Amino acid sequence: MKLQELAEEIQEDLQEGNLNFIIYKVGRQWKYEIYDSYEDDVNEEAQKKFFTIKNRIDDEAIIINGKKDFDFYDVKYIQQRIKDLI
Repeated sequence: MKLQELAEEIQEDLQEGNLNFIIYKVGRQWKYEIYDSYEDDVNEEAQKKFFTIKNRIDDEAIIINGKKDFDFYDVKYIQQRIKDLI
């Protein structure tokens, strides 16, 4: 999916701040997966999932959270922030 589509899809969940996402790019397509609910103690299975994705796509994967990583939830801002974090 395009970055704009990705931002639109996760916008509401970012605003609520209750989910973490793994964001990554495969070729020219942006993808995401739910990482874990918003907790400081991330379970082992979620960590393995992240590292599997990160190793598979040459280290271009990030974990984002709406409360920690974003000041605004406008689609354009979300797009720019994802680009900055990657």
